[in-house]
Amino acid sequence: MSESAAETKSKLIESAKKEFLEKGFMGASLRTIAANAGVTTGAMYRHFKDKDDFFCALVDPAIETTIQTVSLADSAHHLDFGNPLSQEHFDVESKETNNFLNYIYDNFDIFTLLLTKASGSTHEHFQEEICELYTKNCEQTFNWMYKNKISTKKIDKMTIHFIASTVINAFVEIITHKMSKKAAFQYIQNIEEYTRFGMLHMMGSSQTV
Repeated sequence: MSESAAETKSKLIESAKKEFLEKGFMGASLRTIAANAGVTTGAMYRHFKDKDDFFCALVDPAIETTIQTVSLADSAHHLDFGNPLSQEHFDVESKETNNFLNYIYDNFDIFTLLLTKASGSTHEHFQEEICELYTKNCEQTFNWMYKNKISTKKIDKMTIHFIASTVINAFVEIITHKMSKKAAFQYIQNIEEYTRFGMLHMMGSSQTV
């Protein structure tokens, strides 16, 4: 019985992931990907047009999930709370963060590709692009909170960029240092507490959490 197209594509994807992890995007070979999948190059090209097509197929779902997660920082996602500085809100944020951490560990190899093996691919600037998006969303929310007198101090753009970069880099360190899941959860909890207390102080809030 001949192998189905779906089975062939799945074998190619797994072979590509192994090749990219070992050699990076630039060093990966399409011939090797096809050979290790037991597929002819002609059959391979019926599923994927080039290396970038392979790479995007592997990482695009993780990118979409990451974008959805950092988008929770925009002001629209703070409107359901009477006080976005409330413990209730912080608890929701912590739950969302934990969900994302679980997703990262379910897809650790994919995030390794994105953050350490993507040079030369469409997504070689993934970290910078996510940081830029998160900074934009945080800036929007901080400005909204100041406008609505939730905070008494207006925070400048570079400070917001520092805060956002610190958070994004914290997640990147989990991948690049190959942290255990248990250590990563404690580490991110520490970062949350560090940034949260600093943020409350900068915004002129007397609230403690």
